[in-house]
Amino acid sequence: MSKKTKEIIIEKITYKGSQSISFREIYKLDEKRIKLEIKSDSYDQQCYARAYILKDEKWELLYSIPYSEMNTQKGLCYHVTYRSNASAAEGEFKVDIQRLKKHIEEILF
Repeated sequence: MSKKTKEIIIEKITYKGSQSISFREIYKLDEKRIKLEIKSDSYDQQCYARAYILKDEKWELLYSIPYSEMNTQKGLCYHVTYRSNASAAEGEFKVDIQRLKKHIEEILF
């Protein structure tokens, strides 16, 4: 890629659901708004890693990693360290975040 893009984070959170821990990041990439959502659920089929782009004030799916190819482990909500502190699990999503961002840049630029 010849062009260097500028990324500005708008929001980055890691939070707990009833049987899941999720990561969400919304950022500005040059002039585009991107949202990443990664979910570690207790069931494989309910895990996901998705990237969206904001178009006409609606989030549209841009890229996703199939749950069977995700690096993020399922069932993070049962990990003793993360049970009461979901934000401590942010590092568990790192590889999938990097993969989503790599493909987003390849698709858009």
